[in-house]
Order: sequence, then C-alpha cells, then structure tokens
Amino acid sequence: MFIREIKQLKKGRLLIRTDELSFPVYEKEAAAWQLSEGSELDEDTWERLCREVLNKRVIRRAMYILQQMDRTEMQLRRKLKDSNYPDRLVDVAIDYVKSYHYIDDYRYAATYIRFHQEEKSRMQLAIALQQRGVAAELIDQALDEVWEDQEASQIKKLLIRKHYDPEHMDQKEKHRIYQYLLRRGFSNSEIKRQMDLT
Repeated sequence: MFIREIKQLKKGRLLIRTDELSFPVYEKEAAAWQLSEGSELDEDTWERLCREVLNKRVIRRAMYILQQMDRTEMQLRRKLKDSNYPDRLVDVAIDYVKSYHYIDDYRYAATYIRFHQEEKSRMQLAIALQQRGVAAELIDQALDEVWEDQEASQIKKLLIRKHYDPEHMDQKEKHRIYQYLLRRGFSNSEIKRQMDLT
C-alpha cells in the first residue's frame, strides 16, 4: 500500500491515507513504524500494525462509545467509521463487542419500545428502530414480545392535547386532528372509535 497522505488530527494523532484505506495512529507510532508520506506500507507491516496496535485501539474505541449509551450495530459501525477506522478494523471491534453481548440489536429494540411505547404508536416505533439499523425480524419479535397495546389511551391523550371537542368543532377541524393521528401511525378504526367516544 502506498501512503498518499498523512494528515494531522487532534491530540497528537495522525490520519494515514493509503491508496486503499485510511487509519488513525499517534505521531510516536507513525515514527516507530516508519510511516511517512510517499513510502510503501507492505502487507506484512500492515498485518503486524493491526495485530499489535490497531485491533486493540478500535476495540477500546468501541467500548468507549458504548459506555456513553447503548447503540445498535449500525450506529456503532457508523461511529467507528467516523473515527477513521477501515472496514476490516470495524469488523474486529464489532465481533469483539458482539461476543460479550455489549451490542445486541434485539435488546436495544426491546429497551427502546419499553421506554417509548407510551408516546409513540407501534408504527412509529418500528420506523424509529429501522432508522437505527435494527433488522425487520428483530423489530417484529420485540414488538410482539414487549409492546403493550396502549393505542386507545395514546389517542385519548393526544385528543386532549389537541383540545378535541366534537360538539364545538367543525368538520374541517375534526378532519385535521384525524389526519394528525393517522400520520402518527395509529389505526384508522381506533382513531374513529376514540373520536366517537369523546
């Protein structure tokens, strides 16, 4: 691999850019491993550098990220890539944290549902989890096992918040509230039922 560029980062770190990938090292490490712009990084040296330095560092970075808050695999991958680690090193970190169940997308989905089910519809929960990279089958499993159907009470709360008063509202205002509830992912039949009961 040919080292095209070495870019200065914060706190004595450097970003080494080769013709194939990029990775972060400290200035002292770059000197010790003889990494300089325009030089060749042979496969043997790269393997040793990964084994002796970078694998440990990317795992520590992953652990630090997970200390801050629980994340899905996709979120952790994105954070590690943002830290300039190449796919190969990201995979090392992901495999490590998975082996100890530090990341578990099902657990993340179940926790997310428990925490947000009072304010979000089933559909909103599923969409939010999809956006965080949780697989559809894990979302379905978590919703089936964890989600408590609170749709009626959620709709009632939103109708109160929207000051729904069927006796003093015209059809246009009722329709606007109905559309609002539909956009929030509630079922058509439950919205109508709650609006009729109020």
